[in-house]
This record gives sequence, structure tokens and C-alpha cells, in this order.
Amino acid sequence: MLSKHLPCKPRQELVSHEKMWDLHRFNKDQRRSLMESWTRYKKDFLFKAAMTIAEAGSVYEIELFVANDRKQQQEICSELKEKVMQWRLHQEEAASLESAIAARRQQEEEHQKKQRREKEKLQRANEKEKIQKYKAEKQQAWEEQQSRDLQRLEQLKNIMAQQAEKDRERVVYRQQLLEKRLSERREEALYEEQVEIERQRRLEALRQQVAVIAEFDPVRMMSDTKAWKARLGVGAEEEIVLQKPLFDLYTYNEQQIICDPRIRVEMALREAGLHNTSYAQEILPKILPPKPPRKDMESTIFKK
Repeated sequence: MLSKHLPCKPRQELVSHEKMWDLHRFNKDQRRSLMESWTRYKKDFLFKAAMTIAEAGSVYEIELFVANDRKQQQEICSELKEKVMQWRLHQEEAASLESAIAARRQQEEEHQKKQRREKEKLQRANEKEKIQKYKAEKQQAWEEQQSRDLQRLEQLKNIMAQQAEKDRERVVYRQQLLEKRLSERREEALYEEQVEIERQRRLEALRQQVAVIAEFDPVRMMSDTKAWKARLGVGAEEEIVLQKPLFDLYTYNEQQIICDPRIRVEMALREAGLHNTSYAQEILPKILPPKPPRKDMESTIFKK
């Protein structure tokens, strides 16, 4: 065609022009395919990067939650350990005070016995007066020390009782918090189980809807097919009926098609010249078929 339109150009130039044009088109196609591949790979890379970032974020949040929970548990354990050590120190101090009081009482009893023995031996008035004075001083010092120890012991008992009450309240609060967490976890597990049961129920209903229903016929299953019988000539008619069609039709006949109310209404509208009106478009989708259609065979032409 170029040689006809351009007779002044030699064939070699036309051939070289054709090769350059083919090379230009080839380069253009290669550039377009390269740009499309680059765009597709870029989208895939961005999608994978977003998914990776989302997964990393979820993993980081889980690890942060676990670390915070562990830190909180460690703080609680250290606090409880400190309280236990304080309670143990109070117990040891109370035990030491009680042992000191008992030793002081025993020492006082021994001292009283010794004083009685000395009183019997000493009959002199001067020595008796000194002994009474010394006894009064010791008694006063003992009473003061005894009152201070009893007061300190009472304070320690009050502190220990208050601490025990606080510890019981803390234990009850922790138990309630643990029960609340366990109940929330049980509710979540129950909800997930109900969702799974509902999903299995819907899947089972869907499987029941699309299940293949076939009658049990072992004779038909083991017998020869019609094609094989026709090939062998078994049951072939001796006389050929000229009016018989060449092939069997396995579809709807005219009577079955006319029985559909949608066809009859459409024919009536067509005879009246109303089949292209909005009234026909509105009324035809509302007419139900004789048998409900399968879910996978439902028409969506009127839903667009």
C-alpha cells in the first residue's frame, strides 16, 4: 500500500520504515506492559507492607499488654512481699517483747522471793528502810517499763489487725477482679462458640439446599447406557419413522412454558401493547414462578 501511494520512494526505504514502525510499536507495547507490571507490583508491595505493619502492630500491642500485665503482677508481688516482711518484723518484735515481759516477770518473782528471804534475815530498821526504798524504786521502774511495753504491744496488735483487715480487703478485691476477668473470658468464649455454631448451621443449611438428590437404582447403574445399546444395535427399531426428530430434546415443552403465569401475563401485555411500559416493568418482577428457583439460578436482571 505504501508503494502504491508513494511510488517515488524506493522499496528499501519502505522496508526500513516498516521495520522502524514495527520496532516503535514493539517498544510502545513493552513500555505499556512494563508500566502495568510496575503498577501491579507496587500495589502488591503496598498491600503486603500494610498487612505486615498491621500484623506487627497487633503483635506489638499484645506484647505491650502482656508486659504491662507482668509488670503489674510484679509490682503487686513486691508490695505483698514488703507487707509480709513488715508483718514478720512486727511478729518478731511482738514475740521479743512478750519474751522480755515474761523474763522480766520471772525475774521479778525471783527477786521477790529473794527479798522475802532477805527480809527474814535482816531485822535492822536502817537496812529495812533502805530495802523498802530500793523496792519502791524498782517497783516504780518496773511498772513504768511494764506500762510502756504493754502500750507498745497494744499498738503493734492494733497495727497488725489493721494490716490484716487491709490484706483481707485486698485479697477479696483481687479475687473479685480475677472472677470478673474469668467471667469476661467465658462470655467471649461462649460468644465465639455461638458464632461458630451459627456459621456451621448456615453452612449445613446451604449444603442441604445444594445437595444432589438421586434415587437409588442399582439396576440402572449396572446396565448398559442408551448410547452403548444404540452402538450395539440393541433395541433398534426395524422401521425408521420419518417424522421422528433426529435428536431427543430434554427441555420444556410448549405446554409447560404456557403454564408459567409470567409467560401468560407477558403475552397478554404484549397483545395489549403494554410490554415496554413502566407498568409492565413494575408488575412482571412481582409475579412468582410455579416453583421457587434455586439460589444459584436466581435471576438478577430486574435488580440492576
